[in-house]
Amino acid sequence: MTETQDTKIRLDETMAAEEAEANAEKALEAGGSEPKSAGGSLVSLNALVRGVDVELKNSLTGVVIAGDEVELERGIARSIFAGGEVEVHQAGAGIIVAGGDTSIRQGGAQAILSAGGVTMEQAGSGFAIARRIRVGRSGTAVFALTPQLEVQEGGRVIFGRSASLAVVGGVAALAALLVALLRKR
Repeated sequence: MTETQDTKIRLDETMAAEEAEANAEKALEAGGSEPKSAGGSLVSLNALVRGVDVELKNSLTGVVIAGDEVELERGIARSIFAGGEVEVHQAGAGIIVAGGDTSIRQGGAQAILSAGGVTMEQAGSGFAIARRIRVGRSGTAVFALTPQLEVQEGGRVIFGRSASLAVVGGVAALAALLVALLRKR
């Protein structure tokens, strides 16, 4: 990269930051509150994002904690904890814990624990536990633990309820055995 290109990139980043700051000031002057979103036209890096309703776009985030809803678009979050709904669009998450429904479109999550339902369209999950799970077109769930499993044409579930319970039971038994062996020492 030449010095001229490097200077232009820094100038573009500065202009984008100034524009975001000006928009926040306009919102405050209009009697509103600061925007409840993190991210913008550039990629933002966040270790922790907290709020009632959290909206992240183009963001690389460690932990997201929301009292109600979380929307993640074109980004990555290591852990998402929400009291309500979680929506993930063209993004990925390590762990999602939601008090409401979880929707993933063109993305994925390593593990999902949802008090509501989980919907995956062109998305995947390693381990999903929910009241109901719907795996849509081009979706994949490796372990799906739910009383109501719906797999549409083109969707795949590798291990359904019985196999998932067997794996969870096996892991729990292995953990109990390990604890017992460590206590004898």
